[in-house]
Amino acid sequence: MLFSLALKNILKAKGRSIITLLLSTLTTILFIIYVAFMDGSHHQFIKSSVEIYTGYAHVNLKGYRDESDYENLIEDADKINKILKNDSSIKEYASRFETYVLLSGDKKAVGSLLAGIVPSREKALSKLQDSLVKGEYLSDNDTNAIYLGSDLAKRLKVDVGSEIAMVGSSIDYSIAADLFTVKGIFKTGLFEFDSQSAFVNKSYLDTVMMSDNMASYFTLNFHDNDRIDRMTTALQASLPSEYEAVNWKTLLSALVQAMLVDSLFGYISISIFFVVIFFVIMIFSYVNIYTRAREIGLLRALGLTSKNIFGMLFTEILILATISIVVGTIIGASIAYYYELHPIVISGIAETYKEYGVVSDEVPMHFDLFTIAWNALTIFMLNLAAIIYPISKINRLTAMEAMRYV
Repeated sequence: MLFSLALKNILKAKGRSIITLLLSTLTTILFIIYVAFMDGSHHQFIKSSVEIYTGYAHVNLKGYRDESDYENLIEDADKINKILKNDSSIKEYASRFETYVLLSGDKKAVGSLLAGIVPSREKALSKLQDSLVKGEYLSDNDTNAIYLGSDLAKRLKVDVGSEIAMVGSSIDYSIAADLFTVKGIFKTGLFEFDSQSAFVNKSYLDTVMMSDNMASYFTLNFHDNDRIDRMTTALQASLPSEYEAVNWKTLLSALVQAMLVDSLFGYISISIFFVVIFFVIMIFSYVNIYTRAREIGLLRALGLTSKNIFGMLFTEILILATISIVVGTIIGASIAYYYELHPIVISGIAETYKEYGVVSDEVPMHFDLFTIAWNALTIFMLNLAAIIYPISKINRLTAMEAMRYV
């Protein structure tokens, strides 16, 4: 009976019902879009940071991340290469050899990270080639060509075509020295990286450092990087016991902590959003119910109890909230899905915020069914919770007080 009465009231007061539906539907859509945008921004920032150079996962000798010196190098790179090559979950991989050297231009010498990379493979693993601002990227046939960060080039006061002297330590701790020619200059926007990093063709660097068939680590991407924890766990099982597979969450632990802090502030904003939504719905419900005071007083006079009135009004909002949440969720989820596939592009945003590591003009949303489900459920519960106080308040009036209420 209460359901039938509630449905009749909804259909009878079409204007009131439509406004209630619109309020809840728009709230649901906006909330889903807000959370999708926040999660999309986090994913984009993480993706940019990971793909600039680090990569989604590394394979290295245990202990290398604690002491990244020559004592913890992979001494049989071919062995690891075969394992990774036969792993169908891995999309791309490449070996890297990293060391610290002294680079010297005509006027100044600077300590720098010098990394030997496989240029052709790095195209799919990092943004080094995409970050080129001057000159050319490295090739697999290069010998004494060097690829410098823009800020490192400024510190050394060199340009494309300039010669740079390198002095370092080879694998046997003898002095390694060579003369490189600057082939290209890159700028990722990460100041420390751009001011301290230089790259050469690994096959050539191996001859200088006597590191043939050696590597500091292998960097790799999986076909399914969204399940990175599961992927690295499975890879770990196929590696010899002295090696470890670690993913970006460990490699970029500082970034993970920063994202957690940012998420915390995001959820504080969401909490404020919740409070605003709750009071907007409650105030609207309060006004809506009190405009029906005489109707409710008449129903009380006809024999309906406070419990019946509560059930009728609650059923009304339950019906309206269910319809609005379903419609709002479908629309909000569709928008989030569309803009995940076709991100919003704001021309110039990458250039403006490049110093913060932003390397794309795209502002994507993140479509996640679980997140959308709890977004919708939260708004649904807020709709139900917001009606309780107005109903309780109107139920305190007697039948005579309600019929005389103005």
